Amino acid sequence: MVKTELHPQWSQESEALRDLKLTCMDNLLSTTDAIAYFKDRLSRFLLVSAGWIAAVAPGCTVEEIIGKMDSDFFSKEFAAATFEDEQHIIRTGKSVVVKVKRETLYDRAGAWVSVTKMPLRDKSGQIIGTFGIANNVTAQVNAENALVHQALHDPVTGLANRAALMDRLSQALVALERRPGRLAVLFVDLDHFKDVNDTFGHDTGDQVLAEVGRRLSLLSRQADIVARLGGDEFVVLCESLGDNDDVRLIADRIMRGVRAPYVEDGRDLTVTCSVGIAVASDPLVEPDRLVRDADDVMYEAKKAGRNCYRVYDPA
Repeated sequence: MVKTELHPQWSQESEALRDLKLTCMDNLLSTTDAIAYFKDRLSRFLLVSAGWIAAVAPGCTVEEIIGKMDSDFFSKEFAAATFEDEQHIIRTGKSVVVKVKRETLYDRAGAWVSVTKMPLRDKSGQIIGTFGIANNVTAQVNAENALVHQALHDPVTGLANRAALMDRLSQALVALERRPGRLAVLFVDLDHFKDVNDTFGHDTGDQVLAEVGRRLSLLSRQADIVARLGGDEFVVLCESLGDNDDVRLIADRIMRGVRAPYVEDGRDLTVTCSVGIAVASDPLVEPDRLVRDADDVMYEAKKAGRNCYRVYDPA
């Protein structure tokens, strides 16, 4: 490795070297698009970059920023969280990396940044404040969220998929331990849906499935979850059922909603469904078992002539 020798007049902390450092710092902060700041031990701004001003306080000068705090630009909650981070850095001397949603009046909604925060030290190594550099990671966060959504949602209907349903059902059963009550799983299967695909094509079939999902969502309560398990199978999970909540009425409403005509190429297309219902109040019941019970009695509804519902009876 080639060792770079400083100019003799800069071999020690000479006045020329200090001036050079200040000049470089001034040029860097006044021109860079990077979002950077320096603060004292009380989290008051010492210096900020041009990028910070553009993102947070357009039109302000550095002189107008110096001495102010995050509470002058952000909400109390955001400023308090930032102050806590910086005090932790001052106490421990350790850097931190945080990913936060940008909270400014001048930035576009939904923007995210990753901020690396470090201790600011003087020549003797004493911590005299903090400084940080932020990078825009909105594209990365959006990509991560898209992957999570894809992993937990059905691509045709946009509803929750089996994995998301089973996770929610497990949570609902655990909640019964803290607050006794009832929940219900309604297994909804479309009748003769193969005929729709064979007659109108799979594109039309997917449109009908999407419309069924939309209707089930509208017919359900806000706290309920509607999922598509695959094919023409849907599940509606009804949590926190009261004593007066009759799941039979819910099933009847679902059947009437699904049965309403669908318009395709000017023609009315009618689809019916069969529904199996399993009700649980025992928090120890297995989620898979509950869905399987609802599936079993759904087939009893099929055998009974379709376009009807059946309720699972443990006896």
